[in-house]
Amino acid sequence: MEERREKRRNRRLVRLGAHRRYVSYILFGFVIVLALGSLIARDRPFSDDENRSLAQRPAITWAGLRDGSFFGDYSSYLADQFWGRDKWISLDTFGIRLTGRHDVNGVFVGKDGYLFSPADAPDEAIRDRKAEAVNTFAENHPELNLMAMVVPNSTAILDEQLPAHAPIRNQRSDIADAMSRLDSSIQVLDVSPALLEHKHEEIYYRTDHHWTSLGAYYAFLSAADRLGQGLAVPTFNVLTVTDSFQGTLASKSGIHRTEDAIQVYIPQSTGVEYYVNYPDTQTRSTSMYVTSALEEKDKYTLFFGGNHPLVEIWTTADNTRNLLVFKDSYANCFMQFLTSYYDKIIMIDPRYYYGDLKTTMTSYGITDVLFLYCADTWLTDTSLADVLATG
Repeated sequence: MEERREKRRNRRLVRLGAHRRYVSYILFGFVIVLALGSLIARDRPFSDDENRSLAQRPAITWAGLRDGSFFGDYSSYLADQFWGRDKWISLDTFGIRLTGRHDVNGVFVGKDGYLFSPADAPDEAIRDRKAEAVNTFAENHPELNLMAMVVPNSTAILDEQLPAHAPIRNQRSDIADAMSRLDSSIQVLDVSPALLEHKHEEIYYRTDHHWTSLGAYYAFLSAADRLGQGLAVPTFNVLTVTDSFQGTLASKSGIHRTEDAIQVYIPQSTGVEYYVNYPDTQTRSTSMYVTSALEEKDKYTLFFGGNHPLVEIWTTADNTRNLLVFKDSYANCFMQFLTSYYDKIIMIDPRYYYGDLKTTMTSYGITDVLFLYCADTWLTDTSLADVLATG
């Protein structure tokens, strides 16, 4: 009896050993295949899924070896150029979703295909410095018509699409607090009520952090009296230029199950024409829409081709008003509504602008100023205060 038990135990040990060897062979083969794939595959400069540049093979230098930076750079290179990287990221995302989690790489997965970027807490020092800079600018330029439009992100409006119990800040309260610190000479254009009224419509992209042209249109209508100063509100033809847009939140989360449409608004019968000048690239266009962007990953760059330090829009409105817009990318799709209201619209993105503001304002004969930002940028970015200090 004891001998039979010993034989059975030995057979089990033999089978277990064989099983372990097979698993080891499979894992070893898997590693070899991945290593060979990484060696054979051509390095990619850019990841469409993540919408970012990928690390390239670092040069071997004595300085890099000595201070250790080469090894960190090479580790980043291996991570970015790993064979099948996009598929592995998607697989990891799938595994996270199977566990029931509603946050993937800092993105909340909501209802109806919506992805959300949670709002950060405002930096009080940045908020106060920005308010002081804007108020000083207003004090120095009492001749200007000053307006501020700070747009809440989708988490502050689309509450019904948020995942249950998501830890979301009350960003509308943050905006109200920030705007209360501005001087009374600055007209605050509060667009939150208009967005809330239309929150069941497509006012934010499902896969991107921007508002849609429809959301911007409702915001425009709510502020048209003060922007146009009594001028008629134009009517528009609405054209859908793509229905296959997947934005930054899809890229960041690795969730690509939903696609968005992008629309443009073409004014009807205003008689106003315009052209756009880009001083940084020394190019001109008769349209603010860069249609080649529709063939790229980031289709939102349809509007002006993305962000530039300074953009000029010259119109035939002939009403002696010239608008300066301090902005982030939320403003890009808003400009299509303003061409009949101003002779010139000058857009400055303070994150990239290094000119002298006073000279710029004088040369364009600025009469009106609009601060147009997403709340995420307004509450955290430091560049506007630096630019205003030169004006």
